[in-house]
Amino acid sequence: MGGGHAVGVRIGYVQAPEHIRRWVTARLGGDVESVVDCVGGMSPGPAARVRTASGAAAFVKACGSDLNPVTPELLRTEARALAALPVHASLPRLLEVFDDGDWVALLIEDLDGSSPPAPWRHVDLARVTDALVELRPVLDTVRLDGLLSARESSPVFATRWRELETRLDLVDPWWGEHHDALAGHAARAVELIDGTALLHWDIRADNVVVTPDRTVLVDWGQLRRGGAWMDHAMLALDGSMSGSEVSTGELATLDPVLRGRDPGDLLAVAAAAAMAFAARATEPSHPSLPTLTATSARWADSLRPYLEQALADAD
Repeated sequence: MGGGHAVGVRIGYVQAPEHIRRWVTARLGGDVESVVDCVGGMSPGPAARVRTASGAAAFVKACGSDLNPVTPELLRTEARALAALPVHASLPRLLEVFDDGDWVALLIEDLDGSSPPAPWRHVDLARVTDALVELRPVLDTVRLDGLLSARESSPVFATRWRELETRLDLVDPWWGEHHDALAGHAARAVELIDGTALLHWDIRADNVVVTPDRTVLVDWGQLRRGGAWMDHAMLALDGSMSGSEVSTGELATLDPVLRGRDPGDLLAVAAAAAMAFAARATEPSHPSLPTLTATSARWADSLRPYLEQALADAD
């Protein structure tokens, strides 16, 4: 089940503005001779591994407000986060930041690896779970002011799921048949995500890089403060959304954080997320994020088998 990694439509590195490419050249100390454009994620900006003739290498990601007005701010948040995070094998190292008020670009250490394949393999899920457990006490030492709280800035879990009720004629009848039961669980989600723990908040297969000796969480632009269990919950949900050898329900029994919680807690956040995705799938595609509507529909449908089983178990 599941449909693989989230994939948006990015411009290539060579299509980035010349002043961004000049900045990369200056920071790496030589002309870029090798570019590997990366796919994955929903940003329309370039994301590429670059290397100079002398061997200097980095991962560069950038975006300007002309491509998407929201993404530059996400990159600013990520820059703040990476600058504050300590050195750790599961955390990427920030090298340089460019920000002219319009375009924002980050140079991050080049990681000799790739995202885990989708569907998730059990071994990769175990690696990421272990990394999350190991990182919790590390993240608890980080001091970052002004971060958004999950409760106040996550409409997927707080309000967007409620929109599905007015769009049931636009979606598969399954959503109407199960709407009231799902809504009853989803109403708890906003309380469950609340907390003060520093969270990645966007744990998905395409936001992980696995190397021979490291499991690295990348893309920290969605940083939040919320319930400490939520990064584990998002990994479990991605077991449905990206696909997995192990079902989301089974993952919840294997994960050392999730198995200590009421199974209804995971059902609540999954119901809210799936209903929000189903509602968003009825909306026209935005020009700067042309794949978001289709991706939302795929995520909603991919969560249905888990929801069906979880609803049956909750009865």
